[in-house]
Amino acid sequence: RTIDSEWILDILGEVVQKHQSQMTMNLSSVSQLLEDMENWDKDKRFMAASDLTQEVTMSNQVLDVHLQKRVCQAFVKQLEDQSIDVQGNAVKCLAKIVCKFQEQQIGEVLAKLCQQVLDGKAEVRDIYATCLKGLLTELPATCSALACQNVLPKMLHGITSIPSLEVKEECTDVFHDFLKRFGDNRIMQWSDQDNMATSLLNLLKPKQHKTSLRKKVIACIGALSAVLADRQLDTLMRTLLGDVRSAGSKSDKQKYIQCISTVSRNVGFRIGQHLKEIAPLFLQIVNQATQEDVSMDGDNEKDHEVVENCLNAFECFVLRSSKEMAPHLDELCGVVLTLISYDPNFYDSGDAQDAVMEEFEEFDEDGLVDSDDDDNSWKVRRAALKVLEAMVKGLPDRLDEIYAKFAQPLINRFNEREESVKLDVFTTFGEMAQAAVIKTQPFLVASTGAPSAPSSSVLEVERPAPPKERPNAHHLIAVMPSCISQLNKQMRSKAAKTRQGALALLRILSECIPQHVEPNIPQVKDELIRAMKESNSSMRLDSLVLMRHLAENFVQATMYQQLATELCPLFLSCCSDTYYKSIAQALRAIGAYVYTLRPTPEQTSTELKEMIPVFEVLKAKLLATDIDQEVKESALECLGNLVACTGDLPDFQPMIQDCLPSFVERIKNEVTRSTAIKALRTICMSKVQIIAISSILPAVGSSLSQYLSQNSRAFRQQCLDALVHLIRKYGSSIPTDTTMQILGDMVAFITDTDLYITDLCVQIAVQVLITSPRMAASVIERCVPAVLSVCRSPLLQGSALDSILNFLSRVAQHREHCPFEKLRQELSNTSVITSAQAQAQRHVIGTLAKGLAAVTSSSAPDVQKAAVQHFLESVRKTAGNSSPEVIHQCELSLLALGETGKYTDLSGVPGFCDVLLQQLESQQDEIRLAAALALGYATVGAMGTLLKVVIDNVQQAGTEAPGQKKQYLLLTSLREVIAIGVAERHGSRSLAEHLKPHVGRVLPILQQYADSQEESMRNVVSESLGHLLAVDQEAVLQALTALLSKERESWRMRAAAVASVRFAAAKHCQASTVLPLKEALLQCLGDEELQVRKAALHSVNVVCVSPTCSEILQDSTDLILERIKDDSKQRPELIREVDLGPFKHKVDDGLPLRKFAYTVCCSLLAAYPEQVASPTIIDLVLQGMGDNEDIQVICCQLLQDLCSWNFALFRIMGRVGDLVEPFDRCIVRWSKQVQAKQQVGRAMDMLRLYARTLKVVEPIAEANQHKVFVDFMGRILKDPAFAQVYEQATAGKDSL
Repeated sequence: RTIDSEWILDILGEVVQKHQSQMTMNLSSVSQLLEDMENWDKDKRFMAASDLTQEVTMSNQVLDVHLQKRVCQAFVKQLEDQSIDVQGNAVKCLAKIVCKFQEQQIGEVLAKLCQQVLDGKAEVRDIYATCLKGLLTELPATCSALACQNVLPKMLHGITSIPSLEVKEECTDVFHDFLKRFGDNRIMQWSDQDNMATSLLNLLKPKQHKTSLRKKVIACIGALSAVLADRQLDTLMRTLLGDVRSAGSKSDKQKYIQCISTVSRNVGFRIGQHLKEIAPLFLQIVNQATQEDVSMDGDNEKDHEVVENCLNAFECFVLRSSKEMAPHLDELCGVVLTLISYDPNFYDSGDAQDAVMEEFEEFDEDGLVDSDDDDNSWKVRRAALKVLEAMVKGLPDRLDEIYAKFAQPLINRFNEREESVKLDVFTTFGEMAQAAVIKTQPFLVASTGAPSAPSSSVLEVERPAPPKERPNAHHLIAVMPSCISQLNKQMRSKAAKTRQGALALLRILSECIPQHVEPNIPQVKDELIRAMKESNSSMRLDSLVLMRHLAENFVQATMYQQLATELCPLFLSCCSDTYYKSIAQALRAIGAYVYTLRPTPEQTSTELKEMIPVFEVLKAKLLATDIDQEVKESALECLGNLVACTGDLPDFQPMIQDCLPSFVERIKNEVTRSTAIKALRTICMSKVQIIAISSILPAVGSSLSQYLSQNSRAFRQQCLDALVHLIRKYGSSIPTDTTMQILGDMVAFITDTDLYITDLCVQIAVQVLITSPRMAASVIERCVPAVLSVCRSPLLQGSALDSILNFLSRVAQHREHCPFEKLRQELSNTSVITSAQAQAQRHVIGTLAKGLAAVTSSSAPDVQKAAVQHFLESVRKTAGNSSPEVIHQCELSLLALGETGKYTDLSGVPGFCDVLLQQLESQQDEIRLAAALALGYATVGAMGTLLKVVIDNVQQAGTEAPGQKKQYLLLTSLREVIAIGVAERHGSRSLAEHLKPHVGRVLPILQQYADSQEESMRNVVSESLGHLLAVDQEAVLQALTALLSKERESWRMRAAAVASVRFAAAKHCQASTVLPLKEALLQCLGDEELQVRKAALHSVNVVCVSPTCSEILQDSTDLILERIKDDSKQRPELIREVDLGPFKHKVDDGLPLRKFAYTVCCSLLAAYPEQVASPTIIDLVLQGMGDNEDIQVICCQLLQDLCSWNFALFRIMGRVGDLVEPFDRCIVRWSKQVQAKQQVGRAMDMLRLYARTLKVVEPIAEANQHKVFVDFMGRILKDPAFAQVYEQATAGKDSL
């Protein structure tokens, strides 16, 4: 039936009208509520105030001024109400309701409340102060000036002029909240800050003032210091230091030290300039207070509090001003080492210490031992631990020293008698363990349909590696047996918190260094079992997570097999836990543990039968609909792991068969399908043949095929990946109808718009051809046209190209369904690229040539022979014909010959070499280059014959003066031979082995051309030398040493030689191979010739990011940074002026070098962050922001990378304010371009770049009270153009 549209509009109108009426305030009800606020009934007064607040705040109607005054007066009157409930409600309501009024009313209320705090009734003064603080919190930022005018003078008057201590205390408290909320206002900056600081300091001096006032004054001084100008802050610090030195009593000294500590936490890095005075003074105070035996002195409590305050300050100094603290760190380490065990009231009795501590615990639990309320030395130990934790976090470059000095002493402190401090000991050691490793996200490898390398596990992929250890972690690893032995004692403690803390530390150790924890697990086995039975859910959870981490990274499976009979039943009982997280972790632990019971398909332990009962639990979890999502996902993961390990064992078949139907339902369920598909992929990657899976193949294959139509690309990719593995492993068992459905659904995604999806689709087609040859006709009919279309795309590359070549070679083997001639004609069609650009044409021709070679090399010998002759004839026919189509065909035929020659020896084909050598003399550049590449490719497949031909021709061309072009082409051929020969194999020998006997002839040729005037020629020489390093290291090193030792006039040789290091590193050459060239590489960074320095920087950049060679430069970062500083500077002598007739143009020859220098700095930061991350990087950024736009882009990226390292933030936060001027200048410049509508696109791109960078820096500035930077951000965001891109960056909608 149709619905009347007018009726719908009427309904909508009524809804809107009703909503508007709710949002409109009823003035008569407001008046009634005001009357009720003065009712004799306190409940009515309370409800009237609440209702009025809701009425005003929810309405979009503004009250008139008269009514606003009445409302304010009514609430202020309620602040003195006899009912404390009404008073408290009025405090909350007034703060909310006043913010909805005009500024005049807000100012009047602020003034009224301030006056009441100063001279109101004493019994309700705290009410007025609380209300005023709440109002300051609720006021918007636009009322900043209003608050300064009405609150600031009165609070200062109360602090300085009114004698009442209660008034001073309330004014100080309000002033503290005011500074936190509106301290950055300009009025505040213009005020007499010296007078404010002096007034507050004066409140600290009288001894008769109570403790609460002193604490509030210290907090207020801290808040004030955050907004003080540098001069006033300097005055404040000098005053406080003088007060500490002149303090006559311990209590006075304590309060001034506490004040300095509070100031340091508020101002952060800005206190760094005073550390040369503060640090020695505080260290002296700490030493004096702790070295004396004060255990019998009644005043030791204040000594301990003084030491605690000093250490709290040091914690902040280490994190915020590590550079300024560097001269004092050695002494601080010694002090901390002493103080973490400082306990003057406890006497160590040597070997009996543990027994004494256990006895102490027993007595303490029975209430027979005094709680030591008077002993506060534990505060000193706790503060020392906090300093050590700050050192671990903020000084990663000194971790080696920290581990060597503190690891064992910290383990000895596991027997700490104060429980809260003991937990801090565990936490600090956990921080040390986390700092000892580099945690990286697991690298997602693209699926290739087959394992890339043989795996020793049950699965066809290697297990994820444990976190990478830092070089300085060996000190921590050495004490691991002692650590776990001590933790075992702590886990037997009667104190629940101690057991939980020890177990949590053991869990952290298993996450960070599992391979070193594993050997010690048998000694903590009993305590782990006890923890799994604990009533405390956190301990059960920690123990399960611990075992999962250890099982995921197991080294010795035997140990786990011995523990299986005890642990597996506990895992099973935890699956029935009431806490859903425990259930999920138990299932994950089982999924990881099963691999230890069957580490390889051949090694099946008898304890694997312990996993049989798990299947009943999994079946119940898979069928249940009312359980937590995390439990469902964990059950699916666990099932995938169990089936992958036990799928071929007869004892497990009934249980697996029972679970599979519910598993299929989970694949069909929208909520659980993603996790279920991951589990299916795990099952398919198992090396064992899963017997029971054949029953679900039709349903699973059909579901995955249907999911390909989903809009989510990530989900589509997951389904295709699962299909690749499913068909590769069980394709022969999948019904024909299901396979046809898969082919039909996936062929639409074989396009050049998403090459990764195309790669997966083509892999599916390849696996169908391999596992189901009967389906060849259908695969060819459906997939070949789409694949051939993609082959003509200039975007095709990488793994998608490799998969397509593999597919074409498979198709060529089915001649009955797809004749060779048909494929050859399709792949030889170059008409579609006629209108494309030259670079795109060359790319497509190269792709088609690879396709022709794949088809040809996979065909029968007679077909291969005919195809090669066809290619040769095609080349011969094009002689003298310069039409584009003919040139394309000739280029295609040449490259096809070369690509075919990689797989087949074509040296015996009559006229083959002659044709290629003749084409090197062609008039067309494209044909000459194609012939050179073809000759190099073909030599790879005929090293025994064609390599000699290439070398002879190169030598002959070198003797001919006019043969410059031919020399370059022949060197290109030689380069291709070397580049491919290093990586590939030819039969049982690697091509490098075939190439090695000829190195002696090749090197003189390369040395000869290293001094060529042509840069392209030198690049070919460099690449060839770099690749040859892996073939014959000794000979090539001698040649490179000779080139690098040439005199000054042979700078080209030095540039070519040093550039070869880049190509060697790019080919993942071993570090030992490149190491002999390290000194020469570093020397070239300071070469007088610009091109040599540029080549050296380029090589350093590649070596830094190379996974095999980066370690060789780790100890040379300081030298490289010094060179970068020199090369990143603009040099006027490198700027030349070019006369272009009507105008003159300046060319900066130093720009490429500077770009390389900044790029190398980015690579250094990524490779060696602990050594490189420093304020020096900020200096480079500041310098680069005044340079060319290209360098500004690199500098912004460098700054973003620097801010991404947490430990680096403590080092650079003092320099954030220096970024204001360059960014301000750049933003203003490009904003003007946008306003003038000049180069708008480029200007907006630069503004987006600045916005993204400032978005990263801003949180650091705000967290550390960088006043200048915060003010800059507030000012620059008023620019409309920049505000727009900044908002986009904030919302994650940045188009770049």
